[in-house]
Amino acid sequence: MKKLKKWFLNLSIQRKYLYCTLGITLVVLLATSFFQFMSASEIVTEQTVKQSAGVINELSVNLDHYFDMVENSFEYIANNSIVQAELESDEPYKSDGSELYSYYSRAGQIRRLLLQGYTSIYMNDIQLYGYNGANHLLSNDRGINEESSEISCTMAENANGRCVYYNAADENLIYMAKQIKDVLTMEPLGVLRASIKISYLKKMTLTAQESLFAHIFLLDQDNNILLESVGENKDLKDQKWVDQINGNSGNLRLNLDGKAYNLVYQTSSDTGLTVVGMIPTSFLQKTARELEKTTVLLIGISILLCVFLANIMARGITRPIERTSNAMKKFAKGDFSVRLPEERTDEIGAMNSVFNQTIEKIEKLLKQIVEMEMVNKDIEFQALQAQINPHFLYNVLDTINWMARKKGEENICRMVTAISNLMRASISNKRSMVRVKEELKYIEDYLFIQETRYGDKFTSYIEVDEELNELEIPKMVIQTLVENAVVHGVENATWDCFLYISGEVQDGIAVFKVKDDGVGISAEKLKTLMNMEEEPEHKAERTHTNLGIYAVQKRLEYVYHGKAKMTITSEQEKGTLVVLEIPLKKAKKIMENGTSGNDIG
Repeated sequence: MKKLKKWFLNLSIQRKYLYCTLGITLVVLLATSFFQFMSASEIVTEQTVKQSAGVINELSVNLDHYFDMVENSFEYIANNSIVQAELESDEPYKSDGSELYSYYSRAGQIRRLLLQGYTSIYMNDIQLYGYNGANHLLSNDRGINEESSEISCTMAENANGRCVYYNAADENLIYMAKQIKDVLTMEPLGVLRASIKISYLKKMTLTAQESLFAHIFLLDQDNNILLESVGENKDLKDQKWVDQINGNSGNLRLNLDGKAYNLVYQTSSDTGLTVVGMIPTSFLQKTARELEKTTVLLIGISILLCVFLANIMARGITRPIERTSNAMKKFAKGDFSVRLPEERTDEIGAMNSVFNQTIEKIEKLLKQIVEMEMVNKDIEFQALQAQINPHFLYNVLDTINWMARKKGEENICRMVTAISNLMRASISNKRSMVRVKEELKYIEDYLFIQETRYGDKFTSYIEVDEELNELEIPKMVIQTLVENAVVHGVENATWDCFLYISGEVQDGIAVFKVKDDGVGISAEKLKTLMNMEEEPEHKAERTHTNLGIYAVQKRLEYVYHGKAKMTITSEQEKGTLVVLEIPLKKAKKIMENGTSGNDIG
């Protein structure tokens, strides 16, 4: 058993799928064929019984249509004005069918009416009786059975205007009669009667018998056999099955004279006649055996087809897996251009889509890391350029500060101190993150220098909530935005400008704003600034604004992983507003992880 298990585990996925599918299919097919062998006879019998019931029902419907046609003829004759006048006349004609009539006489007209409803193929005679003594007869045989005629007329009188049927089996006839009434007063006037040939009805049943290969019987309302599909049937001497018929329709299984039969019957609601079909069970079993042979053949074909389809399905599953495996090997070797087809909509297509998206995200992250390293290197290079003997510069600035203080030049002292602070923040301070209050100190020093430089050309105001003082943010981010506002918004303005820096907490987000009423930025240039994804390389594009905005965007993206947001709105000659939004939750998490102690440049 262990060897078999090991052998199976070492097989390829395609062969595992193929063998499992074939095994399951063989079990299902064998079980199906066994049950089909056991139930084939039952299934075919039921289907044949249903088919027989349909044919018997169709035969019953045909008989109903035939008798409806005769009843419609009776209705037409009974309501005819000439017939009504004849049955109300004081001088009616009394005919036995042998007299000659004038064409235009009333008797002649009635005779022609009777001829319209009379057909010698399926009728033996038709007769009109009047309570006033009128008697009109059309017949193939001049002699009629008075007793049967009287019985049928009596039944019609008791039926109150409905058509009635009377079986005269000894005459091989079925009598049909209807009472005629005055169309106005509804007073009884007489009876219209006809006798129908049972031999004609036999011809109708023979057609059904041939289609079913069965024995067909027609029973009257008292379940007396009116006719059989084939003369005398010596195989069915036992007539006890007649007593088992109950209800309007149904089927029975019974043994007669040592043979098994299926019996199907349908009773007409109009005439009360019952059509019975009797099918030998041996015929049904013969059909079942033929079906059994067909089933065995189909099972063989199904197995071959299953082998073919299972092999195709196995290939359809394993090939995409092999393709994915090869793509992952190429990816592991550093090929980021590999992609899998995504046109499929099944699980494999979804897997390919996830694979492609994952490679694209990894490629994008690597590209961002490379870009960030380039930015950091650029910042390092700029810092190195600025760090040419920093201690010498500090000493020079301290000397200038001491000389200015000695002469009482406080503004010069304040200016030198501000410059020294900014230099220390940008050159000597290696921290990548600073507290907001430290950033504001750098901004205040910078604004003091610029306000001193420009005199009354612009004024500034800083308003930041105290709860933001300890929040750590990337160093020189807000200061860069303030510097851009001064250099590009205030310097080029021909009017006195105002610069406003604010910070507040809104719905868990630290919102910093730098607003000026300077010259503003054109819509085209603003769109270029916000959509810039790479550091400008062309000299015309490497402006202070471009580099500043680009550096701020990249640092925010690097530190906050896309959670922070910067928006710029501007209108020429009216000013610019820069809004920086930093989620407090993300910022606090960065503080807890100690990011502020890491260097970025």
